[in-house]
Amino acid sequence: MGIMVCVADVMNLLNVAAATAMDYFGGVTPRWKESMTYVTDADLAVQHLIVEWLNQHYPDDGIVAEEEDLKKEPATGSRYWSIDPIDGTAAFVSGLPVWGTGLALLEDCEPIAAFFSAPVTRDQYWALKGEGAYRGEQRLSVRPTSPLDRESVLLSYSKLHRQKVLSPNYPGKVRSLGSTIAHLCYAAAGNCDATLLARVSLWDVAPGLLMLRESGGELRYVNGDQVSLKDMLTCRAPALMIGGHSETIRRFDALLSAD
Repeated sequence: MGIMVCVADVMNLLNVAAATAMDYFGGVTPRWKESMTYVTDADLAVQHLIVEWLNQHYPDDGIVAEEEDLKKEPATGSRYWSIDPIDGTAAFVSGLPVWGTGLALLEDCEPIAAFFSAPVTRDQYWALKGEGAYRGEQRLSVRPTSPLDRESVLLSYSKLHRQKVLSPNYPGKVRSLGSTIAHLCYAAAGNCDATLLARVSLWDVAPGLLMLRESGGELRYVNGDQVSLKDMLTCRAPALMIGGHSETIRRFDALLSAD
């Protein structure tokens, strides 16, 4: 398909990024950004490492990254790499295990390659458009749809309790583990029924969007609209999203508010 990305090389890069992040894990002092989210020296060190590697190996590609408002236009074509150096920084700061580094390659604002490495849990996820999504060498598949019951699992953003989004009639469980990309990977792997995302940024969504698509799932806005990454090149997503098996998502339709 002409994606022209060596999975092994990117995963080796993420191994180096993981080692860099782990050097800081358990001993960082966070700072507040204007967006009222954390940033740490680990975020910056990992992002600088990845940007340097991408500029060396894919110099013509554009880059959009979470920290320092980094955006580099492509020299030719329409390929961008999205970088989330540490997705789940608050969990990272707290010493919790679910955080990691996410990368995605976009062409014409559609993800064609995706990668996520979670150092503490030692999980490595990757996907190529048209070739499936994987955890290591294990091919992923979303959880088959079934009626929602007391053992159903919805992974959510952490502030769900502050908003009247989820109906009290939902019979199952809600969990927030710290990383948006991890949530999407878990949905792709069938570890949950669905995942609910707040108004996230491009780098939060791009890797998991391809993981879901390549595992037989989908990601869409709660109001029913399709997700477009083009809308997120300059701003956050305009509304809540839900990802999982298409039929499972439809089962949640009556339980979720798009407000």
